[in-house]
Amino acid sequence: MGQITFEPRQGEMAGTVSNIAAFPGARFGMGYPEAVGDAAHAIWFGAITPSWSPLDNGSWRAEGRKENEVSYSMTVSPGEDCVTVHYSVRNESKRKWKQSLAFNCLQCGAVPEVRDHDCVRHWVRAKGRFMRLIEAPRVFGPRPAVQLYSVEGAPAGRAIPFVDGFKSTPDCVLEGWMAIQSRDGRGLVATVSKPALFLFQNMEYSCIHSGTGFGPLEPGQSAEGINKCYFVRNSVEEWHARMLNDLERL
Repeated sequence: MGQITFEPRQGEMAGTVSNIAAFPGARFGMGYPEAVGDAAHAIWFGAITPSWSPLDNGSWRAEGRKENEVSYSMTVSPGEDCVTVHYSVRNESKRKWKQSLAFNCLQCGAVPEVRDHDCVRHWVRAKGRFMRLIEAPRVFGPRPAVQLYSVEGAPAGRAIPFVDGFKSTPDCVLEGWMAIQSRDGRGLVATVSKPALFLFQNMEYSCIHSGTGFGPLEPGQSAEGINKCYFVRNSVEEWHARMLNDLERL
């Protein structure tokens, strides 16, 4: 089947991936980034009109800016069974950001063989143990279908204003990835960031998010980060070993 196809939505912070060997005929949406910038004052989808430009080998570059707040550039590079997103985010404001982010939304709701509104096929890992997401503690906030999680190596979710605002973060700490196993148990869709700042999932839309963190940023300062999405025919354990090796090389 060859390389995955990424199609940007011109003027939007989003695109679509298709031509996926593990999921023939499927189309997954990507809200990238669904929000970006200062973790205390993130700029949401629709507030920025990015420009998309084609690059070599099916890759695309997006550039977006909110005056006096944030600018970003993003390169989306499809592979045979994964899509790698490289970010550069710049603080265009006059205030110091204590934490900065890109909120990456991988949308699985339109793919029947993957979508999982009950989270029985969502997978995560904590303290070296794989577990279904329904095994993790849950805090029911104002939006009961939504849940956010702290991740290893990052500040606690409740210390990140963007995360704490949802009032839906349990005390557990997970690795910085989330995956959904296909109904037949043979396929996997996953998202991971480097560095990861938090995880998010929404039962209503069956979307999964690994937020990319860029750390504190002074006015005029920039930082880089990566998100990677996988569409594979592997077990969770097989994919996890590969993912760790991939991140080491990025």
